[in-house]
Amino acid sequence: MPADDVSTMDVLRGSRIVAYTLGAILLIAGIVLLFWPDRTWTVVARFIGIFLVVIGFGQAIEAITTHRQGSYWGLLLLRGVVNLGIGLALLFWPSATVHVVVWLVGLDLVITGILAFIVSFQVPKDMGRGAFLVQAIVTFVLGVLIMAWPNATLNVVSIILGVLLVITGLVLLWSGFSLRNAVTTIGPGEPAV
Repeated sequence: MPADDVSTMDVLRGSRIVAYTLGAILLIAGIVLLFWPDRTWTVVARFIGIFLVVIGFGQAIEAITTHRQGSYWGLLLLRGVVNLGIGLALLFWPSATVHVVVWLVGLDLVITGILAFIVSFQVPKDMGRGAFLVQAIVTFVLGVLIMAWPNATLNVVSIILGVLLVITGLVLLWSGFSLRNAVTTIGPGEPAV
């Protein structure tokens, strides 16, 4: 087996583990937000801030470590840096007004949705392009809705974020399953594409 095949298999296995882990965390976080929407904005802002810092850092590291010439790693790095920056703002500025927090979250979702839409066309159809497109569109639309209603109540925003986290968690779990199938399909005797 060529050295490139081992590298591809390692990347697929690592991405599968990341997808399963983040999918489970996001699914649980979304369910918590859906069932306890009456939490204060400070708690929600810090929670989202921590989430975006972890996700942004992970996305930036993954973009750098899986960098390949001709790939879309620059967009993935930009997405990670945007998520990291907005996460730090939410984490260290939790006493901001609801309006600012809603705008920061909405802006992050709009930018992430746009970048995910662009990246989705780089993903092969059999590797989950449809899931990326659905996630991109849902993320963008929810971001626009959040920005359109800056004075929304905590319950409405918590429910919207809860739904987004549940959908994103399910999409990531499905992506992990798809990556598991890809690892199984690319057996030790077959070349990686």
